[in-house]
Amino acid sequence: GLPCVSCQTSFEIEPVPPTSPVPRIPKGGNPLKTTTPPPKSSNPRVLSGYRINDIGMHVDYICDAMRPVSEPTRVTRLTSCVCYYDGEMEIFEHAVCDVDLHFANSLRTDIPLSQAIHDMTDVLKLTFGLEFQKHLQQRMEDVLGGSWDGKVLPNKIIDVSTFMDSQVDVNLMDDCAKELAARFMESKPTKILTVATTGLVIALPMAKYLQVPVVYARKERNVVMADTYKASYSSNTVGNNRELLVSKSHVDERDRILVVDDFLSSGATQEALLTIISDAGAMAVGVGVLLEKAYMSGRQSLSGFNIPIHSLCRVASVEEQSIQLVEEEGFENL
Repeated sequence: GLPCVSCQTSFEIEPVPPTSPVPRIPKGGNPLKTTTPPPKSSNPRVLSGYRINDIGMHVDYICDAMRPVSEPTRVTRLTSCVCYYDGEMEIFEHAVCDVDLHFANSLRTDIPLSQAIHDMTDVLKLTFGLEFQKHLQQRMEDVLGGSWDGKVLPNKIIDVSTFMDSQVDVNLMDDCAKELAARFMESKPTKILTVATTGLVIALPMAKYLQVPVVYARKERNVVMADTYKASYSSNTVGNNRELLVSKSHVDERDRILVVDDFLSSGATQEALLTIISDAGAMAVGVGVLLEKAYMSGRQSLSGFNIPIHSLCRVASVEEQSIQLVEEEGFENL
């Protein structure tokens, strides 16, 4: 599909010149008069230059074959080209890396390719104005580790009661919901499924941006829930097994459902919601959360569902009562 980005890397071994470029002084000769040693081989197959358009094990084979019969400083060149195409616009960026034959191998491909990709990213950012919401990241960091006094309880539970639990910063939640909703816009969900009451703080504003209804799973049956889907899960906060209930009248096989929650920890809650979606015959299109405890196995436990998982903020550690965030390279310009 479009837009798309493709890349190609070529490998070259330069031909050996008629004489070696490194001069030497003959024994007993005049220092001002120099001669050059002949090439190690006169075989035309050794002296010729080579160009390979696809990088693979054959690059290593030809380098291994040329080393014993060539000067170690014989020049090899890796050239990477990256192309962006969206149906109307083409953008090309390339990078070159020269490597002495003594050090040349297929693994050196990463050097010019990474540079070409970096240059392409800069060009696309300038061309299309791609810029992650820096203020949103800063506000989330302030909430967790600064002005809003995010805390870690003795049992390693992150206390978010000052901005999204007992007290809710509605402007912050609206900004977070707008960003998270944008990541799932192309998935075209028809409903959001969350858990009462913690998940509603982000699910409701997300539903506004996605223009879909919100269905929330209850932890206790009420009088109007006659026929329900149900799934069990283990709660780290409460410390025992719980059950989620969703009325069968709210979910059916025609739905494309996005699971939304406040935290991704062990993944047990999200897995229970995905089980309910499966039991209803509906399709799950993704999981979106505000905060992800990256030091726990939640993302791995949900990998078998083969759906996209997005989180706005990833917590790397809560050791020594301190919240450490995952520092992702390029996060600000994603």
